[in-house]
Amino acid sequence: MATINELTKNYSGIFGNLLLARNRNGKTIMVIPQTKSTNKPTENQLTARRQFTLASRYAKNVLLDPDKLAAYTAKSRDGLSPYILALTDYLKPPFVEQIDASGYHGKVGDKIGVTAIDDFELTEVTLKIADVTGVLIEEGPCAFSLITGNYEFTATVAVPDPAGVTVTAKATDTPGHTAEHTITL
Repeated sequence: MATINELTKNYSGIFGNLLLARNRNGKTIMVIPQTKSTNKPTENQLTARRQFTLASRYAKNVLLDPDKLAAYTAKSRDGLSPYILALTDYLKPPFVEQIDASGYHGKVGDKIGVTAIDDFELTEVTLKIADVTGVLIEEGPCAFSLITGNYEFTATVAVPDPAGVTVTAKATDTPGHTAEHTITL
């Protein structure tokens, strides 16, 4: 059975260098304080710190932009503030999981499906089709399909022989990060 201790429910701070109390969403959390390392940071640690600094800047700018703040506020759940949601959105880039070219036979109107994912929101998914030598045949935006839950590209240029053609999907998220995936037919 859980009990509420009125005496300690709002404590915060360090107690005797042995215990650190924090308040999160009306709950007091007790942890052991971290100690600073005397080791020099590794290159991976420095990279992670730089990424976190950039993510923090992005999140602070979201708080200053009324439109972005409204978007992040609308998706904030489970005690996550818009700042934390923006921070994690920056740190997690989008991902192109799959390109489904089974409906593409080189004819105008053929469809190519793209499964692209982001933890917050994708702002754009585009597709490029290039011939065997790498020359661009066509490119354009994909439209989100409510039926399939994926993005679809409709071909506008006929390709007599699609064998060896490369299809590249590119997803962009709200912070501007991109991810690409390429297949060869």
